[in-house]
Amino acid sequence: MCLLRVKLMHFVNSLHNYIMTRILHSTGLEFQHQVQEAKDLDQLIKIHYRYLATIHDRCLLREKVSFVKEAIMKVLNLVLIFSDRWQAGFGAWKIESIDKMESDFKNCHMFLVTILNKAVCRGSFPHLESLALSLMAGFEQC
Repeated sequence: MCLLRVKLMHFVNSLHNYIMTRILHSTGLEFQHQVQEAKDLDQLIKIHYRYLATIHDRCLLREKVSFVKEAIMKVLNLVLIFSDRWQAGFGAWKIESIDKMESDFKNCHMFLVTILNKAVCRGSFPHLESLALSLMAGFEQC
């Protein structure tokens, strides 16, 4: 149970780091630089629109990568269920539920690692490389 908890925490931390550093921080820096170089209001509006579109794409909100978002959401739902049971204490656990949760996590994790690595190798989504590497590091311990 403790090992599953660490695996889930690694997954959440990897996702958080990807969103905060690779998406929000780096994209925000690019946006700031472009805003400072804007000459007029029309150019500023276009820059802002591109910034929002980039955030939307990189946060996996496009229909094209909805299957990745669904797998991530499934793991995050597992994290919430795990957290509720963890706070309830060891008496709230059944070995079957731990095994099922671990199996579901492993399947989603394997799916995400495989899909993200293929996408990165093809060059389709270069911004996902850091997330793929981080999840792969956690996958080797599964």
